[in-house]
Amino acid sequence: MDRGRIHSLNPILVIGLIMNTMVGVNLLGLAHHASKMGYNLWWSPILLGCIVSLTLIPMMALCRRYPEDNLFRIHEKLLGKWLGRCFNILIIVYAILNVSTANEGYVRLVQTSMLSNQTVTLPLLGLTLVMVYITNGGIKLIARFCLLTFFFTGWMIFLLQYGFQKGGMMHIFPLFNTDWRSIAETVHNSYASMLGYELVLFFYPYIQEKNKAHKHVLIGVWIVVLLYVMILITSVAYFSEWQMDNLIYPVLNLFKAVELSFLERIENLGIGLWVFLILSTSTGYLWVARTGLEEMAEKTRLWHLLLPTIISFLFIVGPLSVEKQRYIYDKVSVYMAYGLILWPIILLLLHSLRFGRGERVS
Repeated sequence: MDRGRIHSLNPILVIGLIMNTMVGVNLLGLAHHASKMGYNLWWSPILLGCIVSLTLIPMMALCRRYPEDNLFRIHEKLLGKWLGRCFNILIIVYAILNVSTANEGYVRLVQTSMLSNQTVTLPLLGLTLVMVYITNGGIKLIARFCLLTFFFTGWMIFLLQYGFQKGGMMHIFPLFNTDWRSIAETVHNSYASMLGYELVLFFYPYIQEKNKAHKHVLIGVWIVVLLYVMILITSVAYFSEWQMDNLIYPVLNLFKAVELSFLERIENLGIGLWVFLILSTSTGYLWVARTGLEEMAEKTRLWHLLLPTIISFLFIVGPLSVEKQRYIYDKVSVYMAYGLILWPIILLLLHSLRFGRGERVS
């Protein structure tokens, strides 16, 4: 179990952690969210990847100035104890919302496709218990689980060939008939599928090769971009524009193109394996929430892990309607993500005023 400032993340673990925290439940609906661009949507991940790469620059610059501190400690050093802790509470709320977003999206999918006559309580309980067990092992166990997830789910990329073979190749050629408003809407609607890379602000102190961390994070990001492009090219070839605009989970419908003599409904297998990707995302954010509570309490206790878990669980099964939950997941958490991603720019300005440009703080 890794607690404290242990440099335990080698380059492979960093790349795996970035990749799998980004690929959560949002990939299932990526073609639907990017449908404003019509048949041009397959190059939207490249645009998103460029934006992610640009926003990584201030993040990594801030991390290099505080190589042994996560964002929670940086807040207290730059903003003072009380104001810093106010921002830390916001980050903890953001992390809990992302745990709920990943878990809720998956259990609703399971309910819709497999358990239409049951509530989400039991599958959510099972998912939550596994999530707590992995998170309790620390960031290194989460990173190792992400690598395991890659081997369990990475083979599914070969199934894309079935959808591509049955589709129309003429659709994949760019038409350049998309206006700027559609591009902006697509970027906004699809950006949630890129979230997860901002966690580097929290696990940076655990990275072994900090001088190459930026490159390793970018490798993880662009592997995800390549994966998204391949899936969207297949979606464009297989679906019509109407289908991409109206199907909520187009990736699951791509599984229906697969014809195997020994397996009739491979989409159910895909839903089952997708739980690994959901756990990779939710454990990363739950670890951030736990770390934030530990930093505020200045000690390590089990309730720092259980409290955000219980809040997230009750948030999903509690009195809020599904519509209100969706608004919070799709709007509030995404705008909070924008704020967190741009926040390092403000912190770098404060740092330069207090400590001078480029100075490191131990």
